[in-house]
Amino acid sequence: MLSARLCRLFRPSCSLLVALVCATWLSSCGRVSSGQAPSPALVEALGQGVNLSHWWTGPEPNAVLGSPYVLSEGELARVREQGFRHVRLPVDPARLFESDQSAVLRQDAMARLRADLEAMLAADLAVVLAVQMDSAAKQRLFASGGQAAQFGAQWAQLAGNLADFSPDRLVLEILNEPEIDNPWAWAPMQRELLATIRREAPRLSILVSGAHYSDPVDLAMLAPLPDRNVIYGFHFYTPHNFTHQGADWGWEMWQRMRGLPYPSSLESVESAVKRADPGARPHVEHYGRQQWTRDKLAAQIELVEQWAGQYGLVVQCTEFGVIRQAPEADRVRWLRDARGLMERAGFGWTVWDLTGAFAIADRDQGQLTFDPAMLDALATR
Repeated sequence: MLSARLCRLFRPSCSLLVALVCATWLSSCGRVSSGQAPSPALVEALGQGVNLSHWWTGPEPNAVLGSPYVLSEGELARVREQGFRHVRLPVDPARLFESDQSAVLRQDAMARLRADLEAMLAADLAVVLAVQMDSAAKQRLFASGGQAAQFGAQWAQLAGNLADFSPDRLVLEILNEPEIDNPWAWAPMQRELLATIRREAPRLSILVSGAHYSDPVDLAMLAPLPDRNVIYGFHFYTPHNFTHQGADWGWEMWQRMRGLPYPSSLESVESAVKRADPGARPHVEHYGRQQWTRDKLAAQIELVEQWAGQYGLVVQCTEFGVIRQAPEADRVRWLRDARGLMERAGFGWTVWDLTGAFAIADRDQGQLTFDPAMLDALATR
């Protein structure tokens, strides 16, 4: 069986091979399903949306200063006015449960979360609520000692407290980027979590994803689940050297890359090669030799499209975007190409993100201002 990590070594030629492997494996699983499919109104609302990073993740906001990422009712209305139909809200369980008793839900925090969700719905925005924990917490999930059971108990309480929301307007996403390479470790855990959430929130759609960082290949390695009211999510940042150039997290080499263009060729990266330090230069040259184009991006999306089509699944690209350090014109081109490919495949999408490192908007003195070039690339209006 081909692992997601091994597949990355052979990209982009691995797409056909993975498709053949997955087709053989998944066909043996059958197409067992039960319950209702996701609400058509919900699927329509998931057509185009934006991530709201850092609102419910990271440290608890200072009670006096507040958080620069929390949006007012007027700002949420502004998001809707730009043509976005939904938002995705990452939520860290550490913000909801007692720090010394991780199975005890903080009722004050739950009340604030519900109020924030209701404000988003009042702005005519559907919501994908995505549980997002830090990497260390994810590692503990897959270690011995009961962390997975604890996570299930947290999800049971969270789902039970959100079960009364409309299935036309709210989706529960099990876990953002599991960060484990082995899909056969993640798949059974995700199935158990799905069953736990379904018992507590029988009407709501649940969003699942592949292992590792939820790339297209990670999703195509996932067997369809025995629940019709499920949406299958993936992230799309291909090629990472372009979309993450200048990032101060992840692979340290990204910090040393600047001015990488899209599309790429040896000729187009010449100036970036000259500016790069000796250690980064070979990676910049390699990016040029890879010749990333729209057609090459399309091969990645088509892998998911073929996989989803075989089983009649609802698919959502829950994250895609380009860091702000990338050249502006190239950032616009990549976003336009990626968004167009998602829509051609019939996938809804949620751009990453509103005001963070990949921002499509700025907040200046309480005013939310969208970048017209970004909105043009996303064709939201």
